[in-house]
Amino acid sequence: MLNTRTQVMLGIIMLMGLWFLKTDLTSADLVAERKISGNKFSITTLSFVNIHTANFQQLINFFTTEGIVPGGFDARTVRIEKDGELDVKYSLQVVKRGGDDILCNSLDLSIIRRDLTEIYNGTLMNLSVQDTLSDGDLEEWVIFLSLNTGDEELKLKDCSFDLYMRTYRNEPGEKITGIHATRTLKSDITSGSW
Repeated sequence: MLNTRTQVMLGIIMLMGLWFLKTDLTSADLVAERKISGNKFSITTLSFVNIHTANFQQLINFFTTEGIVPGGFDARTVRIEKDGELDVKYSLQVVKRGGDDILCNSLDLSIIRRDLTEIYNGTLMNLSVQDTLSDGDLEEWVIFLSLNTGDEELKLKDCSFDLYMRTYRNEPGEKITGIHATRTLKSDITSGSW
């Protein structure tokens, strides 16, 4: 025979077993916590400006050239400054907005720094420049747009494009996400008759 103590224990075990068989699933919350001290969260800015070199005003429209002929050119100046806290890695490209493909592909572009070092010299539509602006840096450029061919099919045509600048964190081809800035300088060119 079982003593009383063993009978009570056996009874409790059987009741618990019956209780577990009759109850549905339950969930329990487990909590683990870690404290890491000394963290610092801050927000910063990443921006740059395209300003006119004569009056330091924001530039939006750039080239507005009417009646360009073979051998003709137009010139503009621009200053690019870091306007935020982060260093600025930027790329400069041309995005065609409209007009005649033949004229747009026939225009040439040269970019020269104020100290006369050349940044780019080639066709307008192939423009691709990547650089970085750090604290205290600024770029002062003279940009020449020219038509160096006299083909008859270029007469009385137009070309509208944007000089499109954007910042990036790692690679120029990355998607625009997170902290970024873009700037656009609009240009409209028409060819003359010769």
